[in-house]
Amino acid sequence: MSFVAPSSLGPFASAYPLSPTMLQHSLTDHPLLSFEALAKASIDLPPQFVERRIGNAPNGGEFAMDRSDDADVATVIRSIQTSGNWIMLRFVEQLPAYRELLARLMDQIGPAISPATGPGLTVRGFIFVSAPGTLTPFHFDCEYNILFQIAGDKQFATYRPMAPWLPIDRHEAYYGGGDNMLPWNDAYEADADIHPMQPGDGLFIPYASPHWVRAGAEPSISLSITWQSQWSQALGDAMQINPLLRRWGLPTGDVPIWPKAAKWRSIGCRVARKAGLL
Repeated sequence: MSFVAPSSLGPFASAYPLSPTMLQHSLTDHPLLSFEALAKASIDLPPQFVERRIGNAPNGGEFAMDRSDDADVATVIRSIQTSGNWIMLRFVEQLPAYRELLARLMDQIGPAISPATGPGLTVRGFIFVSAPGTLTPFHFDCEYNILFQIAGDKQFATYRPMAPWLPIDRHEAYYGGGDNMLPWNDAYEADADIHPMQPGDGLFIPYASPHWVRAGAEPSISLSITWQSQWSQALGDAMQINPLLRRWGLPTGDVPIWPKAAKWRSIGCRVARKAGLL
């Protein structure tokens, strides 16, 4: 059974890896993705990979954890209609059933991504359970991502992965151990490419594309499958070595846009790591 609609794969392949694009899927009734199944998954995952966050953080704010009470995450998921939280189950591939689901999804999208960036590397899974109206603040993720909307609706806003929305110092800081939050300017509201999402919709989000997400009037479930490529890994190397190059008075170059690559900085980064300089 194909979870991703075959009719979606051609447009996705044409847009990949630079442009957001919508897909269609048949995961909405999958037994692993019900509220009750996710409550159980939150118990089965190691606790450091289960996060309960506040739902009213503004753009420009942080992914603040909610420690207002001692409710366990399974209980919060079961009462998500009124909890005011959003929950992230991180690296769900640690659970065998979810690992198999991600592998099947990757098998289906692999032929669409391989001609451009090669096989998907470091495949990860994230599941988000959100109370009505919650906002995931403005941030970026250094990976490719397809988000599958399972329950409820969302407004998913994307931006191009470049200044002013993604300042290079924030991109570099992430690879130096910093967070992935981004400063907000109210003028950015008009710059957003808004993707309304309903159950059965999927959205490809390019590598490092800044975004914010707002859940609709009903509780929301979303599944993200993420991956890297040799190109994205090389770009990460370039971002990591840039501060060292500046300290040495050497040029850093620009942030390459695919298919341009950061080959020499990537090699230099690997050498610097081996030498203990990073």
